[in-house]
Amino acid sequence: MQKAGACMSGESGPAASFPEPVLRLFGAKAINDLMAAPGFPAAVEAAAANAVRLYDGSWIRNRLLNDRGRLLAVLLILDLHFTESGGRGVTGARLRREVVELDVCSAGRATAFLAALRFKRLLADCPVSGPKERRLMPTAALLQTHRERWNGMFAAIAHVDAPAAEAARALPDELLFGPCTHAMAACFRQGLRVFAAAPELQDLAERDAGLVMLVSLIARDGPVSVSQLARQFHISRAHATNVLQRAEARGLACSAPGLSGYRASPALQPVLARFYAVIFLTFLTALREGRPSGG
Repeated sequence: MQKAGACMSGESGPAASFPEPVLRLFGAKAINDLMAAPGFPAAVEAAAANAVRLYDGSWIRNRLLNDRGRLLAVLLILDLHFTESGGRGVTGARLRREVVELDVCSAGRATAFLAALRFKRLLADCPVSGPKERRLMPTAALLQTHRERWNGMFAAIAHVDAPAAEAARALPDELLFGPCTHAMAACFRQGLRVFAAAPELQDLAERDAGLVMLVSLIARDGPVSVSQLARQFHISRAHATNVLQRAEARGLACSAPGLSGYRASPALQPVLARFYAVIFLTFLTALREGRPSGG
């Protein structure tokens, strides 16, 4: 696992703790300017609250892919459908190649994930499918979910870049699901990994509700019980305890014995700041590169 400090030499400010792939994609100045913005802490809190609100507690989909894997797989499905095939759907074989190349998941899990999306009516058979090749296309429900996530993230980004947030919310479907989604997917194809600047979170994110449960701690004024977290995120109390104990061992959470619960540690905020800085810059890059010149 790459250390957050393994970055280009000579950088200063917050960018000094970011790894080379992130610096190469976004530049040290963009990172430093973003994290120095007066509204950046509020943007992180808003993004965390949005992640909790949008959390999908589906037991079936959680068995197939973790939170990060699901989001990236859906992003790739949208890009392959709207940009690569020009709206003619995506085949299972094409998605499997893509997710394996980007180390999202195995080919078998990708196949099962596609079946789960079809079962939930988030994907449907494309009318241009042939007898030997099934092509799948996103349904209106999946597109709405993608737009809701996009708008929720830009509502957070509004704290640091209000004009960009306003422009993002006004995007027509053909730009959001086409060029903007393609630009975002291109960041991952160029080597971006969401945990590159916050490797402390990666192991926790591989566990059901691990990341969103940890993120939810910064939105609370005090400790929260394990039982309450388990109910909120549709997991067992034992699983919630295990995840939070791991977070405590990494210095990201503190136990509250009298409550049988946990609260955020002082170390959690800067880790999440690096994590969300990468996400914000990815969304801003997608908006900038996906809009027509002068748009």
